Amino acid sequence: MPRPFVANVPFHADKIPEKDVKQIFKRTVGERVYIIFGVENMFQFCRNCNELKNEKDFHVSHTPDQYGRRKLENTCRTCMNQKNLDIYYLKKENGPPPSHCQLCKKESDKLQLDHCHITRKFRGWLCTDCNVGLGKLRDSVELLEKGIKYLKGEIKYEEDKQEN
Repeated sequence: MPRPFVANVPFHADKIPEKDVKQIFKRTVGERVYIIFGVENMFQFCRNCNELKNEKDFHVSHTPDQYGRRKLENTCRTCMNQKNLDIYYLKKENGPPPSHCQLCKKESDKLQLDHCHITRKFRGWLCTDCNVGLGKLRDSVELLEKGIKYLKGEIKYEEDKQEN
């Protein structure tokens, strides 16, 4: 999903309160200079492949904080490129989205392609709310079933306390 463009927030080190001062470094991309949290040549784990990689293997976040500093994305370039390719081919194979969400049936012209992140198989077209909802429950059938029991009142607070 494309991210909204965020105007370049100017970096003013002198305006950062002492409690918010963190180690930073600069990265130049084309003619743009980004101020990034961390240290140059630091390493971080990719949340998808779980490999420890150099900071240069990660894109800079599109969204700066209020002082103009940015974080690195938590998915490496290789995994991000693979994800983008997967989505491109899934959209190509499964045609245009219907006019409504396949879960809540709400009409929308901005449906999102839903797919299994493990098997990379297409599941359907969902509105943002339904897609985020499933994602927040980690696409887990078990958590969804527990959520249904909870909403039906079948899971009581006292029962939950006794399980822990």
